[in-house]
Amino acid sequence: MKKKAKKTENKMQKKIKQMLLKLRDQAIEEIAEKRKMESVDLKTEIGDFYDSADEERDRQLHHILTDREREKIFEIDEALQRIEDGTYGTCEECGKKILESRLRVMPFARLCVACKSANEKRSEGARKYEEETFYRDLSFPEFFEEGEE
Repeated sequence: MKKKAKKTENKMQKKIKQMLLKLRDQAIEEIAEKRKMESVDLKTEIGDFYDSADEERDRQLHHILTDREREKIFEIDEALQRIEDGTYGTCEECGKKILESRLRVMPFARLCVACKSANEKRSEGARKYEEETFYRDLSFPEFFEEGEE
């Protein structure tokens, strides 16, 4: 029985590996295409101040998207390494198996659904606390006359 489960797991990992390699190639192509478009835009730049502002905003957006693509490539490379190491599909936090359905949707997932959800709740709570603390510290007494707050 264990032999059959291991064979099924290896088959799934081969499919996932192919998917990861395809996703990686697509991300690299997207980065290359964005860079090519940006270089063409730089060559044809002639316009007024507002055109320049629009183009700068677009350029910044391209950089943000490119950074996301780089992060995605990094995550894919890490997942490919986990496949090679034999640790792929194991939650890095609790050590339990990550459901195959999750890996099919998010092939570079490091955490099971329960651990990912718990992490997001902790992060959300920390972010909320930081925002509340920040806004609590904002006070502008110089704008108000005494007794007007």
